[in-house]
Amino acid sequence: MNVLLLGVGAVGSVIARHLIPHRSVSRLTLADRDTTRALRLTSDLEASTPGLKEKMRVEAVDASDAADLRRLCRDHGLVLGAVVPRFNGAVMDAALAAGAHYLDMAGGEEDQLLRHEAWKKAGLTALHGMGEDPGISNVLARVGADRLDEVESIRVRDGEFSEADDLPLACLFSTETFIEEATSNALHFEAGAYREHPPWTGREMYPFPDPVGPQPVYFMSHEEVDTLPRFIGKGIRNVDFKLAVPDEMRDRLDFLRRIGMTRRDAIDVGGTRVRPLQVLSAVLPQPADLGGRIRGAAIVLVEVEGRAAGKRARHVLHVAMTHEEAFHRMHSTATAFLTGTGAAAGALAIVTRRLVTPGVLAPEQIDPAPILAILAELGLEVQESSRPLS
Repeated sequence: MNVLLLGVGAVGSVIARHLIPHRSVSRLTLADRDTTRALRLTSDLEASTPGLKEKMRVEAVDASDAADLRRLCRDHGLVLGAVVPRFNGAVMDAALAAGAHYLDMAGGEEDQLLRHEAWKKAGLTALHGMGEDPGISNVLARVGADRLDEVESIRVRDGEFSEADDLPLACLFSTETFIEEATSNALHFEAGAYREHPPWTGREMYPFPDPVGPQPVYFMSHEEVDTLPRFIGKGIRNVDFKLAVPDEMRDRLDFLRRIGMTRRDAIDVGGTRVRPLQVLSAVLPQPADLGGRIRGAAIVLVEVEGRAAGKRARHVLHVAMTHEEAFHRMHSTATAFLTGTGAAAGALAIVTRRLVTPGVLAPEQIDPAPILAILAELGLEVQESSRPLS
């Protein structure tokens, strides 16, 4: 199958490294507004494995140009969106018009699941939110829920952290997305209803296992809080997502929010309309440039509690990696590795027809077994522990 990858940053590069050698991928088109990274990646891959360059093509594309997107999607069986999520709707439209399957890694500015009937009617699969979290986290939640007869709560904990002597503020994934999430009000699902909280609430010191260890975490609005209550069933009453943010980074981000640098609306600067958050994102270190420069680790962990055979139980599942290991394996950070590997697993499930269900699907709606098997093939093993509760 011919695959189109839109966005060749930190995560896109990991996806490409996973997909290009796979026998089921006939051709991989790397598309970005700036093709510099894509061209460098093709040269690196060709140098390590002669002959791969024949399977790769590089194209310049503007994701805000609908006609350009439609042109590029033609002759591809799968379109992968690794661009800023606000472009998801446009990329979905172009993929559907081209008769291609689709995958993205985060929610955009609309409820993309409302497009389900159109995709189902076309007989095409759109896997929505398939990265690390959302993505791997949803699959782990589904695995834990499948172990139970009744589900009481699902807690998602993201333990990404890093240290670097020369970087006072560095974001491990899409800078714009991360800062927006961290400085916005947070939603969680409690007792069957949604509750909203100001930024930096719900703090707890969460005891992540090695290689991360205890980290302060906070409520964040996240895709899992939206989709898991919709699709897990089994009487689920509580879902929350908390992200690890070191105290020093929290203070810096809160300062930027208070002076208006995290605003998404456009303001006038010398006669030019600019979005402060976009400017901030442009001046901070890019996630794709952090591999080999930082120390630390990334982990996504899911706790699922409920009842099985009348007895309460908790299932805890996680995947983790150090930044050093990720750089050794993929010249990336651990965050990019986990996110890109989750997306690659979803893509390969579609390409190899282990996922054929039509419609717009959240990751917890699909059979987790093929995804877990592909993750293992790509070098990512899920760790699980269970214990009864009183």
